[in-house]
Amino acid sequence: MMNIPKCVAMVRPSSFSFNTETADNNAFQNKLELFTQHQIQELALLEFNNMVALLKTKGIKVQVFDDNGSDTPDSIFPNNWFSTFTDEVIMYPMFSENRRKERKKTIYQKLSNDLRKSVNDKLVKLEKSNAILEGTGSLVCDHTSKTAFAAISPRTTPAALDAFEKLTGYTTYRFNAYGPDDQPVYHTNVVMTIGDTFAILGADTIKADEKEAVLASLQQLGKDVILMSNNQIFKHFAGNMLQLQNAKGNKFLVMSAEAKRSLTAEQLDIIQNKHLNEIIAPPLNVVETIGGGSSRCMMAEIFY
Repeated sequence: MMNIPKCVAMVRPSSFSFNTETADNNAFQNKLELFTQHQIQELALLEFNNMVALLKTKGIKVQVFDDNGSDTPDSIFPNNWFSTFTDEVIMYPMFSENRRKERKKTIYQKLSNDLRKSVNDKLVKLEKSNAILEGTGSLVCDHTSKTAFAAISPRTTPAALDAFEKLTGYTTYRFNAYGPDDQPVYHTNVVMTIGDTFAILGADTIKADEKEAVLASLQQLGKDVILMSNNQIFKHFAGNMLQLQNAKGNKFLVMSAEAKRSLTAEQLDIIQNKHLNEIIAPPLNVVETIGGGSSRCMMAEIFY
């Protein structure tokens, strides 16, 4: 089950806050004026530590790294700057200046040593020409078929996707998805999740003339497509999920408590009973509201 990782890397934040550099193209971000910066960081830490504990309780391996930066408000979302699903630790070109500071040598060097995979930073050089590809935020992958789905946006550009294909041998399937503000959805992984036998999709976010083609592509890969409404996607982060497994091969679908609350009885039944995935759903209200990302964004898959 190459598609399903048994281990994730997570970065404990040191200065979690509203990132003004990313807010222009992330409609999911909101300010919480009620709390001080210190309170926001403390609340985010509670949510982070609780999620790590929940994953470990289910037998999922979690490698925790501690951020020590003061200008890294989004460090809690490490999946945007590296991946390990090929035979290298690939580094990715990032949109925001302060997010580029998240690429810590202490983290990627340890992963490189532990996994015995060399670090490849060829794509990072694309930042100079504003070609951007933010890891598995931009790319929702089916590793068995070496296919990656990508919603085009300022953070997922065609030139960077071309370079990714050349580097990895993956085929990218590109489409356009729009938020309630009619702006491109900032990351593919807020509207789509791919598991071993199913896919979660906010199909109504996709441009009408492309929607059927995306659905057909997922079905060709043998995925049972579970459709999410725009309300579930944009108000409850129901597209932002990740399938994991433990050493026993038990399968889990990780999502936030908010996402789980939004699911219908039928959707829950399909995930849990038809596809045999236990749901892990930590509360992530502060991370979601301020960071504009959810559970999937907080986990970078580790493939050995």
